[in-house]
Amino acid sequence: MIVHLYYRDLVKLLGGSVAGIHSMIDEHFGISVVEYMAAGSIPIAHNSAGPKMDTVLEEDGQQAGFLAQNVEEYADAILKIIRMPEIERLKMAAAARKRAGKFSEQRFYEDFKAAVRPILCYSSK
Repeated sequence: MIVHLYYRDLVKLLGGSVAGIHSMIDEHFGISVVEYMAAGSIPIAHNSAGPKMDTVLEEDGQQAGFLAQNVEEYADAILKIIRMPEIERLKMAAAARKRAGKFSEQRFYEDFKAAVRPILCYSSK
């Protein structure tokens, strides 16, 4: 077990992994899922709430990870990733990384500005 890890070291560890497992049921969003997607790891997340509705979705028609609800489905997803040809695994990891970009600080900043601009411009008239 690793504790008190610097963020830069966490990113290195995640970047060296093939997949990440997140099994919390009804996770509101799942920032850890986004973190390993951003690092290029294929997510295997619980098929509920945030991961199901927002995070582990297709990106440009490419599957960006797996959703599972029980031990068998998690095991099946792990086996699929292990048996996947490297080129397919890299495509899925790229889709996951691109999908994670939708939750970046830069994207939040741009979307926030776009949302408040009409309000601020209207109120200054």
